[in-house]
Amino acid sequence: MARTILITGGNRGLGLSLVETFANAGWKVLATARTVASLPTGLENVKGYTLDLARQEDVVKLASKLVNEDKVKIDVIIHNAGFNPKDQKHREGYFESTFNIDKFSAENVNESMTINALHPMELTGRMMPVLSENAIVIAISSWFGSFETETIPGHYGYRGSKALMNMMMKGLSLEFTKAKENRVAIALNPGWMKTDMGGSNASISTEEVSSRILGMIDDGFFETNNGKFLNTDRTEHGW
Repeated sequence: MARTILITGGNRGLGLSLVETFANAGWKVLATARTVASLPTGLENVKGYTLDLARQEDVVKLASKLVNEDKVKIDVIIHNAGFNPKDQKHREGYFESTFNIDKFSAENVNESMTINALHPMELTGRMMPVLSENAIVIAISSWFGSFETETIPGHYGYRGSKALMNMMMKGLSLEFTKAKENRVAIALNPGWMKTDMGGSNASISTEEVSSRILGMIDDGFFETNNGKFLNTDRTEHGW
């Protein structure tokens, strides 16, 4: 029986590669995007859903549909959809208000926190009734979310949101352990990828990262590393 994976932000970059990789491997893929029409077509076993993580009503609606209507058991969630303030150049002063302390805006920084951490966690919570007994919850993180390796000043919005999501994955993993469940939660640094954010000089393709993640699921690597912050080369990243 085919396993089922939920991938948020499945319309471009790493998310698109994840959808293609898992669909081609025979998985049933539930893919989300802000507009379903932007998701890839022509792939078997892929079903699209609308999800804008800035909108709590989208989180509630998606979870309700999957839990109460589709009622499909989900084996893996990959929280891939994200928000980077530097992409908001059309909003005057926005990036600076999330990057520099003298222009700091709690409202704008909170937008990063909500999209990159708070609403993904709420979605996870609402999906608990349909998670399989051995479910894996993965948050696509970043070295920017690490306290140990970060040396660049400022960047409160994006960095803070990734650090927050890392901590939430840690907390979720401990909940799973306390409940004596076989479920696991992982924070995963994909590496410097060739995407709109990473640029063409990056060291690894999204296809390679997707293949690595599939391999780590298939061979049980994540199951023995619950609660860790990992790199896709299977090394452990500093918190």
